[in-house]
Amino acid sequence: MSRLKIVTTETFEAEVLQSQIPVLVDFHAAWCGPCKASAPALEDAAREFEGEIAFVKVDVDEEPTLARTYDVQGVPTFIVMKDGQPIERFQGLVSRGKLASVLEPLA
Repeated sequence: MSRLKIVTTETFEAEVLQSQIPVLVDFHAAWCGPCKASAPALEDAAREFEGEIAFVKVDVDEEPTLARTYDVQGVPTFIVMKDGQPIERFQGLVSRGKLASVLEPLA
């Protein structure tokens, strides 16, 4: 079972914008190879930072409005949100080290 919650346009505000803790949003697509390759690192980070940082996934094909709202030009795109605002953004295959360097200061 994945520790990354799937969010939609309908649940994004409650799950991300109103979150009391920082949220890493993974904008991905089912057909995306780098998205699939990043999954183990994301699962590890979600386990490590459980309770301190929330991890959610947005499928850009199913939620194009959210992808446009956050100017997602390619997948995977990761946006760290805090207090409803984007504070960090990176794109492409992500390693466990990259995630740690971004998330540890927020935990």
